[in-house]
Amino acid sequence: MIGAVARRYATALYQIALQHGMVDEIDNQAQALENVFDDKLLRDFFTSPRIPPQKKKQVLIDKLAGRLHPAMLALLKLLIDKKRITELPQIMRFYDVLTDRFHGVEDVTVVSAVPLSLQQQEEVVANVKRFSQFGDFRKKFEVDRGVIGGIKVRLGDNLVIDGTVSSRLREMHDSMIRYRHRGVGV
Repeated sequence: MIGAVARRYATALYQIALQHGMVDEIDNQAQALENVFDDKLLRDFFTSPRIPPQKKKQVLIDKLAGRLHPAMLALLKLLIDKKRITELPQIMRFYDVLTDRFHGVEDVTVVSAVPLSLQQQEEVVANVKRFSQFGDFRKKFEVDRGVIGGIKVRLGDNLVIDGTVSSRLREMHDSMIRYRHRGVGV
């Protein structure tokens, strides 16, 4: 789940990119930065309270000044100043979501207890289209034996279908606990 802070920064970056007509270029840079900040040593350097912010910003300028759009570099400096550089991967992920929306693409994740056949996958995606305002999907199919049976479908971060046996069992359990505590039953 992407937090509110990451959404605000990503939205601001997206607005700047839109104004300059550089949505895709900055998206490519965002994806590259997301991968760069997966490196533990680099992440430790930028999150260390012992290293002064000026030194961190100088490293950014020295290493990335010619490679990044000035708005992206300004964002990184701002995140260092605000001590929010740890939010960078989430910011970049949400920026990617915004560019997908710009292009009319949405992530759909289908979770099932067993692998779905190609025909079943197509049927699920066709049914999910009614929940989306976009025509194209980036599809991901996962197998999770913990759902016991049925499927769970997410569009972006939103759960749109939960027809799993595990969720029904959890609902029954919660219902029984509620009634038990009201004095109904045992």
